[in-house]
Amino acid sequence: MLLRKIGIVARIALIVTAALFVSQLFVVISYLHGERSPPPPFAIAKRIVAVVRLLDETEIRNREDVLAVSSVSGFQVSVISAMPEGFKDDFSLGRMGVLTRKMIDDLEPGRVVRVGAVRSGEHRRNSSLMTFVVGLKSGEIARFSVSDETTLRVWNLPVGFLAGFFGIVVAIIAVLAVARETRPLAQLARTVDELGNRIEPVQVKERGARELRTLIRAINAMQGRILGLVNNRTLFLGAISHDLKTYLTRFRLRLEMMPAGTHREKAIHDVETMEQLLNDVLLFASESSAGSEKETVELNAAVSTSAIEVAPSGAVQLALSADPLNVRLPRKALRRVIDNLLSNALRYGTHARIRTERRDGMACLIIEDDGPGIGEKDMPFVFEPFFRAEPSRNRSHGGTGLGLAIVRQILDAHGGAITLENRTAGSGLVATVCLPAEGAAR
Repeated sequence: MLLRKIGIVARIALIVTAALFVSQLFVVISYLHGERSPPPPFAIAKRIVAVVRLLDETEIRNREDVLAVSSVSGFQVSVISAMPEGFKDDFSLGRMGVLTRKMIDDLEPGRVVRVGAVRSGEHRRNSSLMTFVVGLKSGEIARFSVSDETTLRVWNLPVGFLAGFFGIVVAIIAVLAVARETRPLAQLARTVDELGNRIEPVQVKERGARELRTLIRAINAMQGRILGLVNNRTLFLGAISHDLKTYLTRFRLRLEMMPAGTHREKAIHDVETMEQLLNDVLLFASESSAGSEKETVELNAAVSTSAIEVAPSGAVQLALSADPLNVRLPRKALRRVIDNLLSNALRYGTHARIRTERRDGMACLIIEDDGPGIGEKDMPFVFEPFFRAEPSRNRSHGGTGLGLAIVRQILDAHGGAITLENRTAGSGLVATVCLPAEGAAR
C-alpha cells in the first residue's frame, strides 16, 4: 500500500539511489575481502635484474645507498649472508621464477634464483608477500620482498573490472525497473491514440504510480463524457431531421397538387435533394456515436450482393479471393462502405473492377473505376465532410459530399483504413479498404 502512494518521480529516485548504493557497496566489500595479487611478472623481474646488476657493480661501502634507493613501498631489498632459514619455493609462482632466472642468466649464468611466498603479519590482512632470493657475485644473497597493496582481485579478476561489470548489470536492472514502472504510461499512450480512431470508450486499467493512476482515471471519465456529448449531438440532429422531414413532406404534397410545369419539377427536385442531405447528415452523425454490436461478415459475399443490387448488369467486374475473408463489424456498416464506394465509382465512371485479397492479416477490398480521378491538390481533403473536388466531382453528379467521410468514419471505428490513389496507367481512381481479418494465416 505504501508503494501505491509513492509518485513516479520518487520511484525513479529510489531506483537510481538503490542502484548506486548496491554498486558502491559491492566495491567496498570487494576491497575489504578481496585478495591482493602481484603486479605483472615482467615488471618485477626487470626491476630485480636492475637492482642485482647495481649491487654487483657497487662497492660494499656504498651498498646501503643502493638499498635505500631501491627499496620503495611494496618492493623491499636487503642483503643477507646466507639463504633464509626455512625458505621454501612456491611452485605457484614458478612463472615468476623462470622469468627472473632467465633475465639473471643474461648477467651471469648459474646464479641462485629462487622465489617463494609467505604471509606476513606486518602487512595488511590477506596481503600477498613474495620473496625472491638471488645470489650476488660477492657470494651474498639479495633478498627481495615484493607485495602489492593496490591491485585488488576478486575471483582472480581486477576489482576495477568487476566494479565496472556489476555497475553495468545494476544499470540494466535499474533501466528494466524504470521500464516496468512506465509500462502503464505506454499502454495509456496507445489507448489515447486508439481513441482518435473510435468513439467507443476503451477502459484502461488503473495501475502504476499515484499520478499515473489519477491520469488514467481522468481519461476513463473523459471518454464517457465524450460519448455522452456525441450521443446528445446525434439525438439533436435526429430530432431536427425528423421535424424538417415532416415539413418537407408537407411541402412536397403541396407541390404535387400544383399544376405541372418547369418550376414544379425543379421544386420537387430541390425537395428530394434536401431530403437526401438530411438523411446523409443523420447517417454521418449516427456513425460517430456508439455503433451496434459487431458480427462476423464474409467480405466476398457482401461484395457480390452489393454488386448485384447497386450496379447495372455488366458494369462491374469481380475478382474475389478464393479463400473466405471474414471481418468483424456490423453487416449494415460493411454494406454501407461497399455501396458508397461502388456508387462513387459508377457515378464518375462507366465501369468498375472489384478485387478482394488478404494482406498481412488484413482483408482488403480494391475498387477501380475508369473515371477522371481526383486532382492531387484535392486528394488530402476528399474525406472532409461536404467536400467536393472540382471540376470532375461536383454537385452535378449528385451526392452531398458525405459519402467518403461516412466510409472513413466507419472504418476508423472498426480498426480499418482506406486509401485513394489515381491509377498509374490511364485515368480512374483506385480505392483500397483494409479491415482486420478473422482467422488470419500465421
